[in-house]
Amino acid sequence: MFKKILLITLFLLTTYASELTDILGRKVSVKDDVKKVALTFYFEEYFSVTGDEGASKIVAWSQKYWLGRRQSSWDAFIKRFPELEKVADIGYGPKKTISFEKIISLKPDVVIFAKIDYNFVKNNLEKLEKAGIASVFIDFHDENLQNHIDSMRILGKIFKKEDKVEKIVDFYTAKFKLVQDRLAAQKDLKKPKVYAEFSEKAGAKQIGVTWDDKMWGAFITLAGGQNIASGLVKGNSAVLNPELIIAKNPDVIIFAGNYFLNSFNNIPLGYEISQDVARKNLKAYENRMGWKNLNAVKNKRMYALYHDLSRHIFDFAGILFIAKAIHPELFSDIDPEAELKYFFDEFYPVKFSGTWMVKF
Repeated sequence: MFKKILLITLFLLTTYASELTDILGRKVSVKDDVKKVALTFYFEEYFSVTGDEGASKIVAWSQKYWLGRRQSSWDAFIKRFPELEKVADIGYGPKKTISFEKIISLKPDVVIFAKIDYNFVKNNLEKLEKAGIASVFIDFHDENLQNHIDSMRILGKIFKKEDKVEKIVDFYTAKFKLVQDRLAAQKDLKKPKVYAEFSEKAGAKQIGVTWDDKMWGAFITLAGGQNIASGLVKGNSAVLNPELIIAKNPDVIIFAGNYFLNSFNNIPLGYEISQDVARKNLKAYENRMGWKNLNAVKNKRMYALYHDLSRHIFDFAGILFIAKAIHPELFSDIDPEAELKYFFDEFYPVKFSGTWMVKF
């Protein structure tokens, strides 16, 4: 009997030797040698940690996040790792379509969820636990620097890549510190009025959502700007009244763009996108009713950057770009695109290409 208990104990210690605390404060035991992974979000963070070997571990993911919506990212990864096209689709948390039965049937060692998934999946986590599948939550949506660092370290622990993660964290935090230090050194910092908008698939004819203290709204504040949507957005994002945007008369306008499948009406950005097309489509927004008299348009201070430069490990380039857009005199020596390319070269399994940021 003692020998049997000892063998069971040794098996458990060998199989579930790593205990970690996820971003929600949950204590989770994860297998020492993770071979099968399910992802619902944060593929960029996963691949920056795991590198090339990460592709072979994925048995399930949420295609909805990439396919059709972040098409240039999907295309870049399928080109680099063709086997990913055959990975099972398990649904998408915010759309409440995640299939736990499918996840369980694929028997991953761990499911990596976004913090924003929790309310959609919390009632099903026990099913995963009973099936011997660990569930771990990480977060990049809140634009909370400590959450980002902690989330990267969680991934580093899961995949035994702690040394690589610390190099990423050091590089990453240095960029935020650069922005914070330069702004803090200004005794009488003037904060221009800034408006941020998601460039919807329909293009300039459709007013896209904006943010209060989330995502790009948070970045405006971090970069020393005055967000005109502050206090006006309920939930994570919402559309502002077009007349209100005109009345607020922003000094700087920043669009978040991406490439929708078979559509170039909005501001397409990302892998393989040409700068000429991105700039041409950005310019189209000046023709909106009443916009030619906005300070941002008159002074040619309209910008666009790839939407994935928020809520992801790439967002250091997002904060550098926005800080330079808002305070060009303070960040004239900074090249956000060069910093982004360096990250790709050092830490990422897919090559940098295309246009990720553009100025009017």
